[in-house]
Amino acid sequence: MMRKTAGLLLIVLFIGCEIPKRNALGADNELMVVCSKERRNDMREILSAIFSDTIYTPQPEPVYKIKFIDPNSYGKIKRNVHIVFGSVGTDVSDPGTRLMKSLLSEDQFSASINGTNQLILSENVFASGQLVLFISGQSVDQILERAMVQGSKILDHFDTLYEKRQKKHLFEKARQKELENRLKSDYGWSMKIPWGYTILREEEESGLFWMGRDIPYRWIAVHWQEGLIAPTPDSASGVFHAFVSEVLESIQISDYKFASEEFVFNNWTSQKYTGIWEHKEEAQGGPFKGYLFYDGISNRTYILYTMVFHPGNDKSLLLKQLDLIAETFFVDPGGFE
Repeated sequence: MMRKTAGLLLIVLFIGCEIPKRNALGADNELMVVCSKERRNDMREILSAIFSDTIYTPQPEPVYKIKFIDPNSYGKIKRNVHIVFGSVGTDVSDPGTRLMKSLLSEDQFSASINGTNQLILSENVFASGQLVLFISGQSVDQILERAMVQGSKILDHFDTLYEKRQKKHLFEKARQKELENRLKSDYGWSMKIPWGYTILREEEESGLFWMGRDIPYRWIAVHWQEGLIAPTPDSASGVFHAFVSEVLESIQISDYKFASEEFVFNNWTSQKYTGIWEHKEEAQGGPFKGYLFYDGISNRTYILYTMVFHPGNDKSLLLKQLDLIAETFFVDPGGFE
């Protein structure tokens, strides 16, 4: 069975008996790529055209990590949440091609070689809550051409599942609802706060709430000031830099890879900032993300700031978790009537 979603071919593969499937497993930021050793560089090139997001921590770090699996061992990762099967051409001496022909129907495989179905996305093939991408074509150039057309739609599907699973991990098991309610009562704003985060600083007079969690270290801060204090992007940048260096005190922002852009954050027109933070005295640093916006209901300018310290290890997943927490931020209209 197949259906089209926003121009992207989605198929439902009937592999084996239709029995209830167990939930998908594995890291949400990993792509388990099943292909022959000879095709690994080709698959890396194709996947880089689709999963191109990179953050600087300060080293460049892809949002999705690729792990290659030999076709003869794919049964070991069948329940992983994100699987990619890749092959090029029709030569069945290549174990990746042989596996691809066994997974796709004859018509589907033929369409990938002779038609325009070089990228096929399927849901729940071996496990519930799973995405499987089939990459097959006559040549690498043919597949790359299709990736230029459909890559963004494929990435949207993976990102949606990634965020759905992370939200479940962060918010469904245990939240600090008593703290959430107190923030709403005391300050007129709140957010969802997962278990494990502790308050580092809370200063009503300076408008600061800063919480964090260690091993690995990650922090999120909320700062607010009365009125519209940053009406232009230039003034907003100055306010943001001052907040980091003066309010957070021991932290400063590096010029390396610093970037700002206008961004819609929870329906607020905001300035979004990304880059590298540094400790003023110690050899510490890592990636950060921040948002600055004005809320008319409370007549306040807010800054939400997140940062990670996890030297020598992946940081993109931690940044994603912090961003998902930040996205739950809201202002209570009833608190400013």
